[in-house]
This record gives sequence, structure tokens and C-alpha cells, in this order.
Amino acid sequence: MNNLGLEMLSSMFGGLGAGSLAVPNRSTEPPEQLYASQLSQLQEMGFFDTQENIRALVATSGNVHAAVERLLGNNGQ
Repeated sequence: MNNLGLEMLSSMFGGLGAGSLAVPNRSTEPPEQLYASQLSQLQEMGFFDTQENIRALVATSGNVHAAVERLLGNNGQ
């Protein structure tokens, strides 16, 4: 997926999951549950590897935009 595709996805979803709506990390809650809505968003965007999606969401504290960058190998660069 190129930058144009990423920009289209970002504009379609309006930056959902980025910023103030992020759920605080509660260590007693499994990541699948903690990031359930973000996982759904990633799947809707075509990212179907749940374990990889969870790793990206944990690394980005639930920020979907940053997780997409990470999944695409851009790591925010």
C-alpha cells in the first residue's frame, strides 16, 4: 500500500483511535479486549493478522494511525 492509499484510509476513518479517545492501558485486561475497537478498525482496513495488529497497537498505545504506519513498515517516518 502506498502513501496515497494510507492517506485515503486515514481520511476515510478520520483518525479514529488517534489521540484523546485512546483507552488507558489496564494491565489486567487482555490486549484483545483492551483494543477491541481498534482491532476492528484495522480489520476493516484490511489488516487481518490479529497478533501482528495487537503488537502494533500495544507498541503505539492503541493509536490506530500509528499502528497502520507500523504495520506498513513506515514506523512513522
